[in-house]
This record gives sequence, structure tokens and C-alpha cells, in this order.
Amino acid sequence: MNGGRKKNDASRVPTLNLVDLQESQFAALYNGKIEPILRAKEGPRIEAVRSFWQRAVLGALGTAAATALAFYIIEDLEAALYALAIGFALSAWWAWAPIQAVATATKSQSLRTIADAIACRYDMTAFVPEGIEHFTSLSLLPSFDRSDYQDRFTGTHHGCDFAFFDGHLERKVRTNKSTSWRTVFRGQLICIDFPKKFLGTTVVRRDKGLFNFMDRWGTSLQRVGLSDSRLEKAFEVYADDQVEARYLIHPVFMERLLDLETQFKGKNLRCAFFQGQLLVAIEGGDKFEMGSMFRTLLDEKRVRQVVQDLSEIMRVIEAVLTAERGVLPE
Repeated sequence: MNGGRKKNDASRVPTLNLVDLQESQFAALYNGKIEPILRAKEGPRIEAVRSFWQRAVLGALGTAAATALAFYIIEDLEAALYALAIGFALSAWWAWAPIQAVATATKSQSLRTIADAIACRYDMTAFVPEGIEHFTSLSLLPSFDRSDYQDRFTGTHHGCDFAFFDGHLERKVRTNKSTSWRTVFRGQLICIDFPKKFLGTTVVRRDKGLFNFMDRWGTSLQRVGLSDSRLEKAFEVYADDQVEARYLIHPVFMERLLDLETQFKGKNLRCAFFQGQLLVAIEGGDKFEMGSMFRTLLDEKRVRQVVQDLSEIMRVIEAVLTAERGVLPE
């Protein structure tokens, strides 16, 4: 996972303990480092919103006038409607550009500051996603034809590298008359390296009731029973090493998975222990966003949601690491 990524400087001490987040720690981060960023961007945000409405009106009027003129000249309704659609799309892009610029700058500065506070690195775009080939080979992700990844956090926790990021995967759909793109996955992907490799492969999926047989089809992995009846109803576990699987998927870890799914308002969470890595995929919306630009930036809830999401991921990492060390968290 380290390809191209520098190790975190050991002298950097995180100001936030996300595994056991204290309100005083969050307040210090927000008031001391994040709030000044948001305050500095509030003026540009207000100006960008004002520009948006001005450009939206001008763009709509200009597009309507140009379309009417084109129809008058060429007398082709279909062509005129096509030009109208293109015109409105270009007008929308032109109107949104100032807001997008402020939103991108605000998000980048804020998330980089949060990442620094927990001794992580943040990359908004232009990175190589970790573990994608394993996600697909283990059927944690469906096949896809194009992908987009953003908002990656990378770091080290108790000597183990980790990375998590948003992913959007699409598949090309062809018909007789056209080609379109269909979303097959949108959510969060987590990849955690461990000091030693696992001997086997363990896959955890959400229980699908009568449709569980679909996950068993074409695999040599055997079903693993869970001792906790509630977790047994929530998950299906498959592995080629029953002893190792029970060692890895202790109840605390499984509870943390459920907490993560709830925190992210996601669904169909699945994960796998494979070749010394834990891979987690959870379907949901975009995470690590700073919220709407049509309301004031000076609201700590924008930052709190991001920190809480990061905190839930770190708790999952902690739960798995304690299992790897052979010590269950209390």
C-alpha cells in the first residue's frame, strides 16, 4: 500500500484521538484551526452565491433568446430543442463555476487540516486507489468500465498502514440506439495493511436471507457460523480457515462494522481479510463533504460530521488490530 506514499513523520503527534474522541479535542481543533479557514472563505462564498444567481438569470435569458432566434431562422423544432438543452447545460456550468471554486478550496484546506490533526495525509483527487484489484477479485466490488475516486486519507495506526476513500464505479450499458452509464457502486472503500499476512481468506457479507446461495456460488470458501445470534442474522461469513476466521471476526469487530454502516447511513457492507489486508466496502453517498455553499460556512456541524465519520473508521481499524494482536478490546 505504500507505493509512492511517504511514511508519516514520527515527530507529528496527533491532536485528535479518534478512537476515543473527546469533545474538548474537537473544540480545540475547530476553534483553533478550522474556524479561521471557514471565516476566511465566508466572504468569497457570499460573493460566489450572488454571482451564481446573476449568471443563472443571464444564462437562461441568453439561451432562450438564442434558441428562439435559431428556430426562427432554421425552422427546425428538434434542432432548436437540442440547442436549448446544450445552452442550459453550458449556462448552468458557467453559473456554478464560482461556487465550485470556493467549495473546492474550502474543502481542500479544511480536510487537509483535519488530516494533519490525526497524523494523516489527505488527497482530494489524482491518486492511485489501494487494493482495487483485490476488491474486484473477491467480488467485494462489481465489474465496472470506468471509475472515479476522491477524498483519500492515508496514515499509520499502531504501525499498520491504512487508506480509505470514496469510490464511484460505472458500467457501460449499450442498447440498439444509444450508450449510457449505470452506477454499480458508490460509497466508501477501506484498505488496512497488517504486520503479518493471514494464512487464509475470510469474506464477510450482509445476510441476504434466501439469496445467500448467490454468494456461495463458484467459491471454495466454507460458511463460518457465528456464536452471537444477532450477528449471525446480520452477516454471512465464508473462509478457507475456520479457526483463523473466528479469531479475526470477533464480536467487537462485527459490532464496529454495524456502527460504521449506521454512521455512514450506508448499506450492503462487506469486507474481506486477504493477504495481510482488511478490505471494506460500504455503499452510500459521498462522504467527507463540507455541505451546501448556499448557507453560512460558520457552522461547526459541517466539520463535526466529517470528524465523526473518520472516528468511526478508526474504531474499526482499532478493533481489527486488537484481534491481530490477540487482545480483545473492552
